[in-house]
Amino acid sequence: MAQKQAGERYSLWLMPRGDVYDGLARTLHKLSARYSAPEFAPHVTLLGSIVAPRREAIRKSAALATLIRPFMIRLGDIDYCDEYFRCLFVRATITQPLRKAHQIAQEVFGFRREAPFMPHLSLLYGNFSRSLKDEAIAELGPRVDLEFKVRSLHLYSTRGEPRGWRCVEKFGLR
Repeated sequence: MAQKQAGERYSLWLMPRGDVYDGLARTLHKLSARYSAPEFAPHVTLLGSIVAPRREAIRKSAALATLIRPFMIRLGDIDYCDEYFRCLFVRATITQPLRKAHQIAQEVFGFRREAPFMPHLSLLYGNFSRSLKDEAIAELGPRVDLEFKVRSLHLYSTRGEPRGWRCVEKFGLR
């Protein structure tokens, strides 16, 4: 039983609400349908690759939420990488509140410095050619000028394929 729990995978997501969520969800749905890619909820990952027993992940997420105040996320340039989960995405501006939230999350979960923090909102997952990504950007435009207020922290189970990812719990920020 302890072995199974040790293998649970989680991510902490910052998610838009209302019209911003709805518009981004429509864009993600359209792209995933067009390119036969997995569908997922619009989010900016605050901290990924958390491996912990469920109760510990919930406890630490709840503690983290008490240390972060609500703040704004600004989305801007559309970009891509040659990585499955960063196939096509919108860059989020690294503001002081977002950087601080990430640093506190690393401390609470005991992460040592990982790769440089590159906050983004993914639009498409997959292994696609550069020409396909360029085509998608040409259709979408080079920027997504949106802002949303982060009012909560979402703990997602991210084990397995994206279609199986589920929100474990949502924590309001103070």
